[in-house]
Amino acid sequence: MTELDTNRGAICLGILRIAMGWTMVWAFMDKLFGLGFPSTPDVAMINGGSPTEYYLTYLVDGPFEGIWNSLAGNAVVDWLLMFGLIAVGVSMMLGIASKLSTVGFVVMMALMFALEVPPADNPLIDYHIIYIIAALAVYWLGGYGHLGLQGRWSELPIVRRLPILE
Repeated sequence: MTELDTNRGAICLGILRIAMGWTMVWAFMDKLFGLGFPSTPDVAMINGGSPTEYYLTYLVDGPFEGIWNSLAGNAVVDWLLMFGLIAVGVSMMLGIASKLSTVGFVVMMALMFALEVPPADNPLIDYHIIYIIAALAVYWLGGYGHLGLQGRWSELPIVRRLPILE
């Protein structure tokens, strides 16, 4: 593999990281403002709606259905979801806090996968699993070091003191 190929691969990983971060930021904005993809304005959080009520009531299936149903519309769960979406999404897009954002992304995707077990469109794997694999590849292959602020971020005194923030 040539140096040019390695650089192209690194740039692709950076773009993949930014795109995955954008999916989280978009989900946050849609649930907050009801932009219609898929949240409508009447269920927007700013209009008093719950970002979890519909999904955790009607779009779950499988062995965890009762657990998910019991969490639907819970204000704490709503705020945790929204915080996770924006924190993970922005940090991935900026290329900072690679450890925390990767773990956060993987956990959120695993929880979303668990909403419907087994998946309706494939007996084993759906796009949440693909996202998990992609997030781990981005982290392990250095995708936070390209097209982002990881270099500057890692020089901050607090990040040096607390390696979990790297």
